[in-house]
This record gives sequence, C-alpha cells and structure tokens, in this order.
Amino acid sequence: MAPYQPTHLPYGLKDPAKRVIRNPGLKDEANFLRYGVETGGDHFSVRVTVKGGGGVPIHRHYGYSEIFNPVSGAVGVVGENGTKTMILRPDDTYQVQSEEWHRFFNPSETASIVFEIKIQPAHQGFDKLLYIYYGLADDGHGRPDGAPKSLFHALMLMNMGGVGYPGLVGWLFGVFVVIAGLIAGDWRRRALDQEILR
Repeated sequence: MAPYQPTHLPYGLKDPAKRVIRNPGLKDEANFLRYGVETGGDHFSVRVTVKGGGGVPIHRHYGYSEIFNPVSGAVGVVGENGTKTMILRPDDTYQVQSEEWHRFFNPSETASIVFEIKIQPAHQGFDKLLYIYYGLADDGHGRPDGAPKSLFHALMLMNMGGVGYPGLVGWLFGVFVVIAGLIAGDWRRRALDQEILR
C-alpha cells in the first residue's frame, strides 16, 4: 500500500476554530477530531451532533468504510443497502462497508444526539467535501434539506469525496464523470476544485 500523501492541509489544522462546521439544513454540527494527515492515512474521524429530526439522505462511499459510534442519545442508521434500520446507543457500533447504501438520522424530533464517525482508510477529498458542502449551506447556497442548490456543485462534491447517491442524481453523476474525463481531463477538475474552494 502506498504511503498516505495528502494533497492539501485541512482547514482545521490552519485554524483550530475551523474544526467545527454547521449545516442548518441537515440540522447538524461536525467537529473534526482527526484528519487523515494526522493519522498517516489510517482514518479520519469527526464528532457529529444532530438536532431533533435531522439526518442525511441515503448514499454510499467509494473506497472507504464508515464506522458509527454513538456518544449520547440514540442514533438511527439505515444500513445493509437500505434494508435494515438500526437504533444505536452508546457502546454500540456499526460499520458501513464501502459501496453500501446507508444513511443516519436522529429518531427523536426534539432531543439532540452525538456520535462519532470514523472513515477508514482516510479519504483525501472527504474533509474538503464536508467543508464545501456545509459552507455552501451556510452561505445560502443550500436547499432546505442542506444539499447544494446547484446540481453542478453536487456532482463536483460527489466526485471529490467519493460519494454516490441513488436515482437520477447518481445516473447524472456517472454521465458527468465520463464527460468530464473525456472533455476536460484531470487538469480542469483541479481548477474547478480550486474555484469552489475560494
């Protein structure tokens, strides 16, 4: 296995105040505990607080697993490719395998929950995805559910973070990747990454 060679220095290492980000549409807050660069690429971990009724849509990750560890409250996880719903409590754990359809949610409409997620191995684009995804929402460029308003931004973020969604968006992502690869090449993707990061 090749050594972990980060392509960027995470924002939270430059400014510790940026280790915490919020997405009002998802009703959550993410506190970056360990970046991949801090673990030599072994993992990336984040502590997530989700307000009542919050959560994310069903999705999957490519090339890395996601491990859920509740800290306080009950965490809802839909796993096993969307066929099994679990309620995890502190001391429980659930590992979502690479390419497994899943989602997490707060089963309570009123109480907040806290849990930790470990991405293993660390994915170099995942923290960038979170910063941009949450930043777009915070800047008013997110839909009420927290997702980017721009389909183009959503497709770029999916590519950057190794994330897939079902249905039309997932199909469009496949088309987007093929067209981007044929027409623009890797240099254009990097330029767009930098444009979005500004």
